[in-house]
Amino acid sequence: MKRKGYIGSSDMAAILGFDKYRNACDVFLDKKNRVEDFEPNEAMLAGTLFESGVIDWAEQQLGPLRRNVEFVLEQFHLIDHLDAQIISTGDPVEAKTSGLFGPLADGWGEAGTDHLPDGILVQCHVHMICSDHEICHVPAFLGGKGFNMYEVKRDKVINDTVLEAALDFWDCVESDTPPENITPSLEFIKRIKRVPKKTVELEAKLVKEYMDGKDKVKWAEAVFEDAKSAMLTALGDAEAGTFALDGKSMMLTYFEQCSRLIDVERLREELPEIAAKYTKISKCRVARLKKVKREYNISSLKL
Repeated sequence: MKRKGYIGSSDMAAILGFDKYRNACDVFLDKKNRVEDFEPNEAMLAGTLFESGVIDWAEQQLGPLRRNVEFVLEQFHLIDHLDAQIISTGDPVEAKTSGLFGPLADGWGEAGTDHLPDGILVQCHVHMICSDHEICHVPAFLGGKGFNMYEVKRDKVINDTVLEAALDFWDCVESDTPPENITPSLEFIKRIKRVPKKTVELEAKLVKEYMDGKDKVKWAEAVFEDAKSAMLTALGDAEAGTFALDGKSMMLTYFEQCSRLIDVERLREELPEIAAKYTKISKCRVARLKKVKREYNISSLKL
């Protein structure tokens, strides 16, 4: 794919450390084609679907737009896919959504300002660099706030940081050297393409730290369960309890909740064809520790 050979605007946000889901090493593995493609989650799908409506709204505010515009800046190995570009001025437009499936992300300020999450500021600068414009417009639909329009002006410090980081990162890609002092995120490690039956030597220290961490998690879970049990026992037969914490009046509730679940076993028994049609196979790798059996060459043994 073309994107494998370039750095995109969202890649740059991750490379500079402003993406909570990816880091520079994750992007490196992706560019080297060493990870399996992932399936988008609900939030990502919703963002893609809502994006068209956000751009429609932006067109009412900014005037006619040209959609899905691509720029390539070979010198810095940057590729830029603009959501839209204002036809009259050429200014780039970056549509965003946030807070559709949970709390609004940190960093969103008042409409009309450039008070945006750092990762989006980086993306905007990639857009401005590649399109050679000084302003990037960010229409956004935010949970609890509705439609908002932001405006980012080109900043020399951010501009130069992006260009320098692009060159440094691509040196890593071309030399096949992962970025220093960064390890892949766990989600990307799970997606690394594995060679069947390949075995390597591991440092015992790494496995020991993993085992110690697992024991600490079990201990913490036990502490949590004991604390929860004591707290709910104190409620007696009540559904709620009041208390004061740090000078604030608080309430603990323990209300019954209902959820609707599909009886999968019954569905498979009574409507097997429908169950099979909507069954999705999910694969994942599981880390397990086991003892290795020693193998002996019988002919070499002294009897």
